[in-house]
Amino acid sequence: MMEWIYSLNAYAGFFSLLAVIAAIVVPYAIYKKGRRDERQAMRDELDAMNDTSRFPMDIDSRNYEIRKTVLEKGVKK
Repeated sequence: MMEWIYSLNAYAGFFSLLAVIAAIVVPYAIYKKGRRDERQAMRDELDAMNDTSRFPMDIDSRNYEIRKTVLEKGVKK
């Protein structure tokens, strides 16, 4: 029993290092997945916009084109 406690104590620094690495890597991976999902949603919305005509250009169409440009820039990032 004591040998197990001593070996656990010997690896305490290693376990602490693993905890720090996990605390950095896990949130970053979650952030990247969120960005990937957001970019895919932008791509899907942009594809739907490309299926419609640009003319005539009333105020709603203009807002539509502005939104489309914003999405295109977001997808290219």
